[in-house]
Parts: sequence; structure tokens; C-alpha cells
Amino acid sequence: MASSSSSPPIWKYDVFLSFRGEDTRKNIVSHLHKELVNKGIVTFKDDKRLEIGDSISEEISRAIQDSRFALVILSKNYASSSWCMDELLMIMDLHLKKKIKVVPIFYGVDPSHVRHQTGSFTFDKHRGSKNANKVTPWRKALRQIASIAGKDFATCENEALMIEEIVEGISNKLLIMQPVDFSDIVGMEAHMELLNSLLSMESEDEVRMIGIWGMGGIGKTTIARCLFDRFSRTFPARCFLENVSKIYRNHNLSYLREKFLSTTLGLCEEKMKLSGVELGPQEIMARFGHRKVFVVLDNVDDMKQVHALAKECCWFGPGSRIIITTRDKGLLKSCEVRTVYEVKCLDTGDALQLFNQLAFEGGRPPSEIYEKLSIRASWLTQGLPAAIEAYGLFFRRMTSLKEWDDALCRFVEAPDKNVMEILKISYDGLEETDKNVFLHVACLFNGEPLRRATTLLDDGELQVCLGLKLLAEKSLIEITAGGYIKIHNLVDQTARAVVNKKSVQRSQRRSVLWDPYEIYKLLERNDMSEPTNCMALHMCDMVFPLHLGGYKKYNGNLKFLKVYKHSDHIKSKLHLSSDDTNLLSSRLRLLHWDTFPLTTFPCRFRPRDLVEVSLHRSNLTIFWKETVAIPNLRRLDLSGSENLEQLPDLSMAVNLEELITRGCKRLKRIPESISNLTRLTKLDVSYCDELKSCHITIRELIRGRRQIALYISGKNVETEFIADLSIGGNIQIQMLWLDGNADHLCFSAEQEGPDELTKRKKQQAPHKKPMFCGLGSLMRIGRKVKATSEFHSHEWMMQRDQQVPDNQQALEFYTRTRQAVQSVSEFHHGQESVRKAQPKSQPSSKFHGFNSVDITRFKYSSDGASFLCYSLSMFPCLKELILINLNIEVIPDDVCGLQFLEKLDWSGNDFETLPKTMNQLHKLKYVSLRNCCRLRALPELVQLETVKLSGCMNLQSLLEFSHAEQEWGRFLWLELWVDKCKSIRSISDQLRHFIKLSYLDLTSHDFETLPSSIEELSSLRTLCLNKCKKLKSIKGLPLCLKFLYAHGCEILKTVSLPLNHSIKHLDLSHCFCLKQDEHLMTQFLNKGEDEEDSLRFAFFPGTEVPSYFGKINTGNPLMIDLAYIRGRTSPKMLGFDGCIMIACERPFDIQFSPFSYDWDWGYERYFYFYLKPDFFPSQESSFHSTEDEEEAVKSDHLVIIRGLKNFSDETYTLGIRPELQFSEDFKSPPAELKSCGFRLIWDQSHKIEPEKTKRTSKSSSSSVKPKIETIALKTSVDTTRHDGRSSVKPRLKPWR
Repeated sequence: MASSSSSPPIWKYDVFLSFRGEDTRKNIVSHLHKELVNKGIVTFKDDKRLEIGDSISEEISRAIQDSRFALVILSKNYASSSWCMDELLMIMDLHLKKKIKVVPIFYGVDPSHVRHQTGSFTFDKHRGSKNANKVTPWRKALRQIASIAGKDFATCENEALMIEEIVEGISNKLLIMQPVDFSDIVGMEAHMELLNSLLSMESEDEVRMIGIWGMGGIGKTTIARCLFDRFSRTFPARCFLENVSKIYRNHNLSYLREKFLSTTLGLCEEKMKLSGVELGPQEIMARFGHRKVFVVLDNVDDMKQVHALAKECCWFGPGSRIIITTRDKGLLKSCEVRTVYEVKCLDTGDALQLFNQLAFEGGRPPSEIYEKLSIRASWLTQGLPAAIEAYGLFFRRMTSLKEWDDALCRFVEAPDKNVMEILKISYDGLEETDKNVFLHVACLFNGEPLRRATTLLDDGELQVCLGLKLLAEKSLIEITAGGYIKIHNLVDQTARAVVNKKSVQRSQRRSVLWDPYEIYKLLERNDMSEPTNCMALHMCDMVFPLHLGGYKKYNGNLKFLKVYKHSDHIKSKLHLSSDDTNLLSSRLRLLHWDTFPLTTFPCRFRPRDLVEVSLHRSNLTIFWKETVAIPNLRRLDLSGSENLEQLPDLSMAVNLEELITRGCKRLKRIPESISNLTRLTKLDVSYCDELKSCHITIRELIRGRRQIALYISGKNVETEFIADLSIGGNIQIQMLWLDGNADHLCFSAEQEGPDELTKRKKQQAPHKKPMFCGLGSLMRIGRKVKATSEFHSHEWMMQRDQQVPDNQQALEFYTRTRQAVQSVSEFHHGQESVRKAQPKSQPSSKFHGFNSVDITRFKYSSDGASFLCYSLSMFPCLKELILINLNIEVIPDDVCGLQFLEKLDWSGNDFETLPKTMNQLHKLKYVSLRNCCRLRALPELVQLETVKLSGCMNLQSLLEFSHAEQEWGRFLWLELWVDKCKSIRSISDQLRHFIKLSYLDLTSHDFETLPSSIEELSSLRTLCLNKCKKLKSIKGLPLCLKFLYAHGCEILKTVSLPLNHSIKHLDLSHCFCLKQDEHLMTQFLNKGEDEEDSLRFAFFPGTEVPSYFGKINTGNPLMIDLAYIRGRTSPKMLGFDGCIMIACERPFDIQFSPFSYDWDWGYERYFYFYLKPDFFPSQESSFHSTEDEEEAVKSDHLVIIRGLKNFSDETYTLGIRPELQFSEDFKSPPAELKSCGFRLIWDQSHKIEPEKTKRTSKSSSSSVKPKIETIALKTSVDTTRHDGRSSVKPRLKPWR
């Protein structure tokens, strides 16, 4: 079989006609040729057929070789022509080599005469002639062609219909053979590579059925068509049956079989009807049971369709491949299609590439602003090919930025109509119950855990488990590997459209309310009489605030209430004018209300069916005053409720699984009642300030698997089976290999470990959900310590499971652990003595299933107690390990066992070295070791991408010196912080090894000149040199550098920017030796590489706007009359240079970070520039200054801007408005804008001047950089161009 990657032959003709002219030229051949031409089939017919010579001409020979088909018209005198027989000989030779397909037509002759060379097909006359030696191969050729199925005109009743049938058959076969160019379809090659392995074309002895599954519009048909074109050519029979579901809907199964057989065999459908007898499976088996076929059944939506055409593999011959495309994965399972290829949406890059190909001529946005708009438009499609195509072609018609913006706003609200119809097909195919489930899921649970949705919706009315499964199988929702529900953005929009349509059609019978306007109208009427059971209100989408009236008794049906908003929207738009509301239905299962306005629940509110309460940042002071029977409550989340002081007795909430009070600063205690909550798996009481005084103890238990025990002293609290814990306070950790105190502890576990671990650790970890289990604090007085025996199983573990540590510290730890256990029993004096644990079988799980561990002290203390960490082997599932400010002195070598670790933060610890085994952590990409003051060297960690070593004052080496001379480039580091690491030796030489760096922070180093190796970092984009107090000069910067920060380099005197530099942000604030350095400002503006629709910024010490700029008063923004300036020459405006002077009158230092400014082009007419510098107290002063303080140290700075934009010629005015912003924490402004100046930039290459018309360019226009000319703006004097020639005075207008 030819490789799919080999180049197909280039055919010149579709059909070659071989005929005897004297018999057929004026009858069948003429009619056949005309019909072929009318069908668009390229046909070779020798109209000057002289048949002179002993052999066929070179032209005829070439034409045969360049044709796909040969139509051989065998007539009475065909064999008498040696010319015809030589043609036939060549045709059959190529046919045997599979280089041409042959269709014989028996015109006025008996096929048996051809096969046996009788009648007019004898070769008697050639005996003894010069052609005698050709007779044998001619006979063979005639026998071969007679054995090929063809057309016998003796059996036809209508010659015209016979000719039409012949041409139709060839046309159909040519259509299948025609190669389709899929090379320019984005992402197609990746699909082909994956499907190639699934097809396993080398396996010739089996029949394979493969399903291609995905949501509507994702490209299943296109993929199948490409697959068919690439792989089906070597199959004797093949069929691409498009849109099977439509054929079935419009006809029936019998017609579907007829269509399938006729398409595969290349026959007319009339011939397949077999005199009115209905075709069945036996006909398919008879035709294909021993034939190798390649079949694509496209867009199947009913199991009957598959059963009618390909129910069993035995219906087809060995080596056959059957491809089925569908939206319904359940259909494939029912049809026992075991191999399923799921088609995913395009990733962000491919989606943007495809969109640009469709939306822009040449496939590229014309400017930066269009590039940003195309990113927004592409994002709306979420990678769905059908949407990308629809949106791309739509935006191709847009001719202005305003049209683009309007169209984007439209598509944000609702998808394209055609796209929505494609997606709605899956919804329309659902049962009514499943439609209801889908609308509830789309309204409430997009992005939420599957388990949460199942629990909330399982009310006995919705068959939620089955419904969610069907929705996933029909590609309406996706269940991620982590167990979350994900709904495509366009499917979500389609669901909203369905709900809105129902609202219009059945305004009084709406079960789901989603639209903010409809909800607003309903609440404004204070009427909850209609049967709405689900309401989701996004308060940010409310145009006006709404004040709800008091409680009105009604027959409430509301089960799901979600009132939510973005966290940065501080004020709620939904207010209550009383202490009750009719939204609090007694049938509620979900109560989610961000910034809930009541301080406590109304007395009449008794929701026995309540499953989840989520009241983020609520105004509650108390949840309920008394014990409330809420037996179905699973989740209680009151995070951020800063006024909450106490929780109620939760003893009746027997099914509570999650309790979250994160950030409830006034919460004084955790209720004792949670001791009885045996289902509690998540407890988050972190950042609760009033709980910080609690003494918390964490210990480890062995109960068949490793568990964690939680004790809160002074509280009669006991909890069990906690899978996720986040807590703050005075924490003492006494686990087997971890021991010490902390201020914050967070353990979290995935429901299942990574797949690789599950397979590898199957015997050790039969439990699919390894949890850590909490066993509460000290028990009530008089209660026994339940876990004492389990605690003593530590001793058994040490004896049976682990080697006794051979170092003294580990032995002390072991002893301390036993002593800690003993102290628990001693605490309960008067209780029965603790029995020593008897040896027992090994625990079934030897590790914890945590994916994240965070143990932190909020402040580092050099004399703090060292946290003991002897082994990390108990946490093989960890992806994130955070151990901060714990004074850890040694990291165990077995850290290499954390094979899933991706992020590591060990800042503020006392180790001097790290284990060399860390180089085995291949997934580790992020490492933070900030303020590890004793760290001297790093192991060779080539796999890292982000490395933070800030404040490692004793660090001497970034890599092992034994490997320093090895090949550069092995390190993958992209970001490196080594600020305040002044002890690094030969830093220039070491940096040479990190050639992929894009970010480098060398803040507070002592070098006087820039390390020379920095110029060699060809990927470096950001360089920080802040507070390098000894730095005198900066030179040798790489051309690729875009951001340079050198704030506070007090003796810096020289900065050399390379020609055509790329710097967009240059911060030289508080570099006072560079004060008013106009030469450097000119370097920045005129030596830089300018990009269209971009801005560049620089910050210098300075007290006045340089003369290069015009000076204007900052009291009013600037409005420029461009039409007046252009005058009759009409040059093209490119942008402007600007300078703004900021006077810092108070003793504050000013610094310009990457986020210290923002800007906005208002449709080319206005430029808004917002300055938001960082202010912080200078070393000589305090933040809170008084009016009586000494005269403030002035810190004046200049902000330099170059703003370029692709202005249209229709832009006649330009407004420029700078604005200084600062935090509300300042009682008075710490700085002010003193003055500013601007200079317009023109492209003079577009202006025609008579004295320059004879000049010619040395290069093509496409490579010529526009000639820039600037005009300064002043209020009172005429301006001059930089070349000395006078220019017009600009006309200034007041800001409107």
C-alpha cells in the first residue's frame, strides 16, 4: 500500500476514449463524448484518427498514461485494427498495474466473441504477417477486458439512458477519486496523525469500526472527509455517505440501504431496487462480505441507521474500515463501537490563525488594534470551527472599527444564528426531562463540580444522574478529568436563547429564569406566583438597583436561587427594605446570594430541603439563633462574612460535608456540634482572626490507610474524615515525619490521584479516594480518647514499615512523637490506661492522597524553632508543596519521589544545600527559595522554568561548577530572580548558561557595569537593575529587550541604548545623576524600533519639559486641529511624542512599575493617559507626614511617551488628556502634574514636494521606513521642524 504521504500522480485527462472510428465515430462515440464534456469530464478523443503506421503515436501513448479512465468501445471492426489493439494492449498493461481504470462497452458485439476471439475478433488474417508476434498478447488483452464488468448495448432498451448511466457512473467515481486539499486547514494534520494510529491500516485481517465523536460544528465531517480522501483510494469499494440522519428523516431505512449500496458500487439507485424487493442486511453481506471496503457514515443520530448499514463487522471483508461520525457517544457504545476518537475544539493559537485567514485579506490583521479585536472575536468562538468560519466571514465584511466593536457586542450577547441552529440540534433531540436538566445545569453549574450538581439537582423530580450522562454523551456538556462540568461558551449562549424564547412564548409558565431584565421585572412586581423553580441573577448585569419589598406569602416553587456578582463590584444592586423577602422560599435547595444584605435569617425561614448555602461577603452576624433542622445540608460557605460572630448548633445538619468560614474575622469559635458530623470532608477556617489564639494539634493516624487527626484545645470539637483542611492559628504538627509549629496549614486532596499513580500503585492503594481523615480535638470531659490506640500504631509502623532513622535528630523526632502520644493519654488522667497496639497487617495505603500541602509561618525569625522534615515519601501525589518560614535545616533526599510535583515554595528556610535528587523531578517547573539566607548552591535543575532566589544572601553558585563547562543551553530557565544575591561568584559567566531567559532580576547587586553576558541573552525581554547602588553605566543591552527597570541607581551616569532598540518601558526614576539628560531622551525616542499602534514609555529625573517638546498648561487637556496643521500638503499623521512633568512635593519616593500607567485610544480621536505610579515613604521620612514637618524633599520626574497609531485620513481632531491617579489611602495628593508638552509625528514620505520629485529610493517601497517629521505644540510661538524648516502653527481647541 502506498504511503499516505507520497505525492499523487498529476492527471491530464479524466477519460481516454478508445474506439474504431469507422464503426462508432458518428454514433455512440459522438453522443458519449458530448455527455462527458457536458458533465465537465476532461476527455481525450482523437478526432484526427488516421491509424497510419505500425504502432500508436507518441501523443496517443502519452494521453493514455495521463488518463484516469479508459472507455473502450468494442465494435465489430475493433480487432481488425492493429492500432486499436496496440491501444488496448497498453491500456490493459496499465490496468494491471492499477494506473488506469477500464470500462468496456460492447457495442454491437457479443462479449463471448471478445472473450474467445470468435466472429469478427479472430486474428486469422495476421498469420504469417509482420504482426504475427503480437497476436498472442492481443488475445490475452481481449480475454482480460472481456472479464471486466461493462456495458452491453445489446441488452439496453434506450441508448441515450445507457450513455447517461455510463457517464454518471464515471462522474461519481471521479468525485470520490478527486483529491481534496486539506493542507491549509488549521489543525487537520494533528487529527490525521492520531486517527492513522487508530485505523491501523497495516492490519489486513480484521474489520475496524471507529467512531468520530464531538459537539455540533466541531468539524467531524471535515475530518472524516479528509480521512476518506487520504486512506480510501487503495480500497476496491468505498463510500462516503454524507448526512445519514437527514437521508433517514426524509426517506426510510430501505432507501438508506439503496443509497449506501449504489454509492459504494457506483451504480444508479434504480438498479438497486431489484424489481421492488426491499433491500435488507443480507444484500449488504452478499455484496461486501468478501470485499475490502472503506465506509464513512456521516452524522448518524439513531442506532437504527447503523444497524441498517453496518450492524456487524462480519458484513464486510477483512481489512475493511467503517467510520461513523456522531454527536452521541452513547449511540457508539450501543452499537459496540469500541474505538472512539473525540474531536476537541481548536486551541487558542489555532483558532486565532483560522479566524485571521477568514477575516482578513492575506490572513493577517492590518494593524495592532485589529489584532486585538481579532483576538476578542476569536475568543468568542471558543475554538469551535463552525463558529470561527461564521464569525470570520462576517467580520470580513466590516470596514470600520466601530462596526467591529458593534459586532463584537452583538456576539457577546448571542451567537450567530446559523451557529446556534447547529448547536440547538443536539438540544432538540433530548427528551423533555433531559432538556430541563440541561437548562438547570447551564444556568447554575457551568464550571462547577459534577458531584455538586448531582447532589443539588437530585430532588426526585429530575432524573439527574441519567440526564447528566446523556448530556455528556451528546456533547452538550463536558465532564473534565477533575470531575467538573464544562459547557462551551456558545452552547451556554444557546441555552440562554432557549430560555429567553420560552419566556416570550410562555411568560407565566417559566421554570428557569436567567435574563437579568426578566428577573428585574418579576421582582419589581413583587410577584412570585408563577411556577419558577430556578433563578440565576447576575447583579453586575442589572442596569438599575432594585429595592425589594417585604415578605409576601405565596405558594413558592423556587428551589434554586443564585444571586451573584463579580467580587470587585463592592456594592450590591439588590437591596431589601425589610428584614424578609419572598425569595427565601421554604422549598429552596440552593441558596447562593453574594453580599446577602440581612444580618440574620427571618424566623419563618425553615428550609428543610436546603442542600447548599453560599453567602459570600454577607452581612450576617449570626447564621441562625437556634438549632435548625436542615438534614439535607451538604455545603455551608460563609467566606468573607466579616461581621459573622457565631455559627449555630449544626448537630441537625447530619449530612454536612463542607464548612467554609474563610475570612470571617469576627468568628469567635467553631461549634462543638461538628464533632457529630461524620460526613464532614472539608473544613476551611483560615484567616479567621478571632481563632488565632486557638491551640491546634495535627497528628497522623493509621486506620487501614494514613489519616490526619485534628485537635483544637479548649474547644469540645471532634471531626472525622476531613479530606481538605485549611486552618490558621497556633498550630502544632506532630506527624510521623513532619514535626513543628506553624501559623497556617492547608492540606487538600484530589478525589483521585493521577492516572499514572493509580496504575503504578494499584496494589498499595486499592482505595480510589485516598483521604486524610481528621479526628478532632480534645474530647469532652469524661470522654475517652478514641484515637489513642491508633496513635500508638506509630510505633508499629516504625517497626514494620520503616527503618529506624540512623541519625540523632531523626531518633529524637521519633522519641518526641512517642512522648507526644503519651502526653495525650496523660492529659485524660483518671481514664483507663492506653492499651499498646498489637501487631496487625500492613495498612492498605502507605501514602496520603494530597495534591497540595501548605505549611507556613507568617514571619521569618532567624532564631525560630526548626521544623523537622525527615521524609516526604508519604506524599507521592503532590503537585504543590509550600513550606515557608519554617527554619527547615535539611530537605530529605526522598523528595525525588514526588514525581507529580510542579510547584515548590521553600522560602524562608535555613538549609545550606538542596538534595541532588531534585533533578529527577521532571514535572517541576516553579521553584521559590526567597530569603533562604544560608543557601550556598543549587543542584543542577535544568528542567525549571521559573526560579526565585530573592534575598539568598550567601548563594554563591546557580549551577554545579563541575558542569559549568558543559554545553550551554541545557537549562530551560525562563525567569530568574537573584535580587539581593550579592555573593554569587562570576555572575556574568554563570548567566551565559541560561540563554532562554526572558526575565532577569538583578536588583540590589554591587557591580559597577552591566555583566557582559547579558548582551548574549537573545530571548531576554525584561531586565531589573533597581537599587544597584554602585552601578555607573549601562551598555551592551540585547536588541530584544523591551522592559528595563533601573530605579534608584543613585550614581548611574551613562546609559547607552543600542540602535533600533526595542525598549517599550524604561524606568530611570531616582537616578539623579541622569537628571535632565536630553541626549538619553533623544536616544530613547529616535533610536528605538517603532511599531504601529504601540506606545513606548520612559521615566527620567527632571524638573522641566525639554525644548524638544512644546509646553502647555496642564489645567486643561489638549485638543489639536489636525486639518489646520495638514494644510494643503496633507501628510499622514503617525502619532506624537509627549513629555509630562510630575512634581512629588511630599517626601515620597516615586517608582514606575509595569502597572503604573494605562491608556486608551478613543476611536482615534482621543488619547487618554492614566498615570498610576507607586508612592512609598522615602528613607528620610515616615508615611504619615504633618503640616509642621520640614520642607519636603522634591522628587520631580519626566514621563516620556511615544504613541504611534495607524490614523485614518478622516481623523480631523486629536484630544490628549493626561491624568494622575493615586490610592485613596493618601489624605492629600502626594504628587501633581506640573506641565507637559507634545510633538506631532508625520510621515513625510506621503507628502509630494516639487523640489524632491527627482529623488529615487535605493530599495523597494515595501522596505522603506517612513520618513518621520515632528511638529512641536506650543501655545504662543510658532514651531520649527527638526530639520530647521518652518511649519504651520497648530490650532488648539478647548476640551469639550
